[in-house]
Amino acid sequence: MTDNTTNKIIELKNISAGYHKTEILKNIGLDISVNSFTGIIGRNGAGKSTLLKVLCGLLKPFSGHILLNEHDVYTLSKKILSKTVSFMPQNVETAFPFTVEEFVMLGRYPYMNIFKIPSESDYKAVEEVLKFTGTDIFAKRYVNELSGGEKQRVLIAQTIAQETDIIIFDEPTSHLDIGSQTNILNLLRILNKKRGKTVIVTLHDLNAAGEFCDTLILLEKGSIRNIGAPEKVLNYKDIEQVYKTTVVVKTNPMSGKPYVIPITAGNRE
Repeated sequence: MTDNTTNKIIELKNISAGYHKTEILKNIGLDISVNSFTGIIGRNGAGKSTLLKVLCGLLKPFSGHILLNEHDVYTLSKKILSKTVSFMPQNVETAFPFTVEEFVMLGRYPYMNIFKIPSESDYKAVEEVLKFTGTDIFAKRYVNELSGGEKQRVLIAQTIAQETDIIIFDEPTSHLDIGSQTNILNLLRILNKKRGKTVIVTLHDLNAAGEFCDTLILLEKGSIRNIGAPEKVLNYKDIEQVYKTTVVVKTNPMSGKPYVIPITAGNRE
């Protein structure tokens, strides 16, 4: 569904959204560009996960419009939508004893026939994704036996297997050590830079967001506080206002990207 006549792949116009008549997002307007790597940051409860659900059509807003390649998202069939946008939520239950191979194959459902029997092309797609994500080495193991970092890679593999132009991840690096976090974000950067995917991700780590993302959206209480390049968004005034803490923002001497240093009470004296 890629439309080369415009650089906008997603447009949100005057979006207000929430749950059970409680408004979480307030008058959100933004454009997501084709092949961009967009990070959404903000405090807990700012509306990050709600915004992702709106972006991928899982949560219908109270008001406003969502355009996907200039089409109203709610005029698209579920099949077309599932072939255009894939979404990895923050918490995924894996109660059933799926092997890694079987679990990743679930991402191929939009392409299967009514009997949901995988075709040769489905098996080839899963094999390719397993290799790309480095999960082929434990393809026969059960998902619920994996470590946190391994499980995250499997979840990402399933999402990639859906073969969509837009891939959305809610906290893909939560609870991971710095090595696993960097490996996963490098994987997403390859998807974006080398495979031309539009990647949207929520992150708590401001320095990781600044290092890997092209564009950042800083949410504050359901509204957009700032949006733009990391150098624009990660300024000490906005970060201190939103996160209610004192920080210093420096420039990474290796990458030239901003990084945020919190200042403890003892160091202010």
